[in-house]
Amino acid sequence: MGIYVSYERAHPEDPKPLSRSLLGLGWGTESNMTKGENGQKRPEAHVLNFDHLIFWVANAKTASNYFVTRLGFKPLAVREATESRPLQSYAVRSNQITIVFESPTTTDSEISRDIIAHGDFVKDVAFEVQDLDELVRRAKKGGAEIVQDITEEKDQAGVVRYAVLRTYGDNTHTLIDRSKYKGLLMPGYEPLEDDILNKSLPSTHLLFVDHVEGNMADGTLEDSWSWYEKNLNMHRFWCVDYKHDITKYSGIRSASVINRDESVLLSMNEAAKGLRPSKTTAFVKALGASSVEHIALYTDDIVTTMRNLKARGADILGVPPTYYDLIREKLKKSSLRVAESIEAMQEGSILIDFDERGYMLQAFTKHLQARPTLFIEIIQRRNHRGFGAMNYQWVFEAIEMLEKKTKSEEDAKKNDAA
Repeated sequence: MGIYVSYERAHPEDPKPLSRSLLGLGWGTESNMTKGENGQKRPEAHVLNFDHLIFWVANAKTASNYFVTRLGFKPLAVREATESRPLQSYAVRSNQITIVFESPTTTDSEISRDIIAHGDFVKDVAFEVQDLDELVRRAKKGGAEIVQDITEEKDQAGVVRYAVLRTYGDNTHTLIDRSKYKGLLMPGYEPLEDDILNKSLPSTHLLFVDHVEGNMADGTLEDSWSWYEKNLNMHRFWCVDYKHDITKYSGIRSASVINRDESVLLSMNEAAKGLRPSKTTAFVKALGASSVEHIALYTDDIVTTMRNLKARGADILGVPPTYYDLIREKLKKSSLRVAESIEAMQEGSILIDFDERGYMLQAFTKHLQARPTLFIEIIQRRNHRGFGAMNYQWVFEAIEMLEKKTKSEEDAKKNDAA
């Protein structure tokens, strides 16, 4: 049974611009309740939202500064290292997106070993949850590895309760109950002032995390997505892209899971056997394990976002000009009407994937670190639930067109010279 997701703004000023509707799942009030030990019904334990992401990096201050100056985030808070906690943390925020960068201050630590093994990478994807105790109990029963059992931290702003579970590769999920906490982020953090450059550079309109996508080691995809069903009460998400996955252009198998409220979407890929080497295999080799490949950040105006990202000097992945020639021809054959012009898409290095019901627009940064692993996707949806699978094919076709065009021009020059 499929899930239909519509990512549309409820209102231009709505700070939570999601309208995500489930069809045909029969999730009524009764099915969203569970009985406690005393027999009374209570809301079912589940993941509520993305809370924040943790990047393990060699230099947290420098890495966080890139997100501020180039991607338009605002400095949020800092947690300095101590003898008992030998790592420094810098947090940045853009609307509902919070990213924490952590660096070790000693060489003999897990974070130091992981950075040596993987380079800079996404260590943790944290979720705000309902009924932390029940979710952790469920995860223990399901055989999940509990990295840190339920822990409380407090300050004058209240109490935060959390636990940490290991997922694929060396990655983890922190499950957070912040229902009794009114502070900035977590106890121990001190607020930071905004960067002066944000006063003179344009806003990037990055609103929330659309999805997080991971690349899995060969043969681990099924275990990875079923882990979320078993341990975090999430469900399989059907995506229109999956019929395009196993092709000579992409060479991957994919699966996704989504939470009950449709606010947390996680996608996972592995290489498809028998095809040419895929990007998934190359990623796992470069990083040394399964991990997060990219984070998709949602904007409600991708044309302006990409214009402003380029104005801030963000390192954006280029698109061959022949891609837009290809798209013009494909859109001529479609009944779909696209609000954004092809010229604006080309200026912003924006790709489009579409069917007769809607379309999605996406663009990508180049890799954020020395290894060809993590990058950022910028995404806008107009009644389209895919991840851009057709763009694998269309970009390759565009590259082939460009190569033929270049060869023809070179042959013409040779003939003129002769």
